Amino acid sequence: MKKLKTPKLKTEFVALLASGLVAGAAIAQDDAPLTFSGTLSAGAEYNSNVSVAELESASGQSDVAAIVDAGLDADWQVSDQLNINGGYSFSSQRYQDFDAFDLDMHMLFGDISYDFEAFTVGTSHYFADADLGGNEFLQLNQTSIYAGKLLSEQWYLRGAFNIVDKSFTGFEARDADTEGVSLDAFWFFNQGRSSLTFGYAYDDESTRDPAFAYQADTVRVRYSNAFSLFGKDSEVELGLRNQLRDYQANTPSIGAPRDDSQLFVDASLKMAVLPRLAVVGKIERGDFDSRLASANYSEERASLSLEYDF
Repeated sequence: MKKLKTPKLKTEFVALLASGLVAGAAIAQDDAPLTFSGTLSAGAEYNSNVSVAELESASGQSDVAAIVDAGLDADWQVSDQLNINGGYSFSSQRYQDFDAFDLDMHMLFGDISYDFEAFTVGTSHYFADADLGGNEFLQLNQTSIYAGKLLSEQWYLRGAFNIVDKSFTGFEARDADTEGVSLDAFWFFNQGRSSLTFGYAYDDESTRDPAFAYQADTVRVRYSNAFSLFGKDSEVELGLRNQLRDYQANTPSIGAPRDDSQLFVDASLKMAVLPRLAVVGKIERGDFDSRLASANYSEERASLSLEYDF
């Protein structure tokens, strides 16, 4: 892989976002407020099996990494029905020993939605640029068209059609075009302080090398609860995601199509220590089950960080 150079596309996206926010601020009125929010966080993470999920590659070794995340979001409520928002985020992971697995991720997104009386419709676009080990690695574009409906004071249903384009540097055989649909049901209770999300997604991914092409069914569940811990505002989250992949062509090294299962579980606790400063602890486990040896592994992650919201 060639040495990293700042992609022109990345610079143009940042410039476009900045100009859009300035223009929006200039024309925003009292009845169409433009608001900003952001986060900064830094901490450390332990990984029992340093890996790159996108390449289905694991080192078999553990390591500790310094982690940094930053994000800025802008929300423009143009009218009672029309909403526009966008943002930029950056995350960085620096391992103590396995610097070839160091990961930087830039992401930009934009979303526009319109609230009809019966339901809400919208479209969004995400652009992600990832660097691995100091070199260009992956660019991803995802466009979604979605519709949502509030079924009652407690239930909200959202469906989406998603189109994804992945472009790898140095691993072009994995370049992919994906089409998929997703459906999520949100249940809010405990006076809005708690929520439970049930989701399903179907994806059909075609790749430059047919051995990497697959169809996948994904189910996910997430629970969130805001509460007081030692007199401090706190929030706990629990999540589970299971994806079943049905590969379409033979994998040369095993002489047969793959039939993979990927199971992820996570838990996190966020507790405020100052009005805008919180401590965040998180644990994760991933189990990858595959006929291909390099894609058959498990890993555990545990992290602790400080997060500042503004």
